Amino acid sequence: MPELPEVETICRNIAVCTGARLIDVDLRRPDMIRQADYDVHDLIGLDLCAVRRRGKYLHLCWEDDHHLIFHLGMSGRFYKQERALAITEDHVHLVMDLDTEERLLYLDPRRFGGIWLLSSPGQLFARLGVEPLSEDFTAEYLQHVCRKRKTAIKNLLLNQQLIAGIGNIYADEALFGAGLRPDRPAGELSGQEIGRLQAAIVEVLRRSIENHGTSFRDYRDGLNQQGENQFYLAVYGREGKACRCCGQDINKMVLGGRGTHYCPQCQV
Repeated sequence: MPELPEVETICRNIAVCTGARLIDVDLRRPDMIRQADYDVHDLIGLDLCAVRRRGKYLHLCWEDDHHLIFHLGMSGRFYKQERALAITEDHVHLVMDLDTEERLLYLDPRRFGGIWLLSSPGQLFARLGVEPLSEDFTAEYLQHVCRKRKTAIKNLLLNQQLIAGIGNIYADEALFGAGLRPDRPAGELSGQEIGRLQAAIVEVLRRSIENHGTSFRDYRDGLNQQGENQFYLAVYGREGKACRCCGQDINKMVLGGRGTHYCPQCQV
């Protein structure tokens, strides 16, 4: 699933289209629309005012308070290409032609994502927690949400109502960076451990954005190119391989129904 770094990378790629006018829309899978305050064709003739990210959502702001929001689910992609090029991909659900000789495409083979056509994104985003790359994400905030919680620390990091944008990959990577086992009860972490974890979360997210995200199977950036962060992962997807720090085999457990990777030597 595309997580914060992947959606942020797409956001930055697509942001260069700000100011472009939408000249045509082809909605191929109307069932991908999760909520509609207006018809998608109402966007024709409007200018793209901003491209933003909130958690794992991609947010396109058009004129006159028209907000077009995408969630990429497990396998979704969103990218731009020249209009002169043929559309050769399968599972393309929405095509948006711009007056800049480019088009925007949204595809999602497994269809776990969705499209929202909203007059205001407030209600959709209200349930999301703090952005982990914002000034609000401090060690004090993390300590506050961990306090008295018995849930495993990894499961807490995946709670989008507390911290928006972290998924399986970066939870594993951040916990390795902080030297913490993913099954430790959140409420039992010391202040020093929480400080290390907060710093590790910020570091792994920023590093992945610099590397244009992590590509295993489906993810491509907003230019339809693979990311490179998969070459720098410490534990995620490396079960049975040697830890880059100590040489111990990376282990895998299941937490909350999700495969979880960790080093039994480096993480305590």
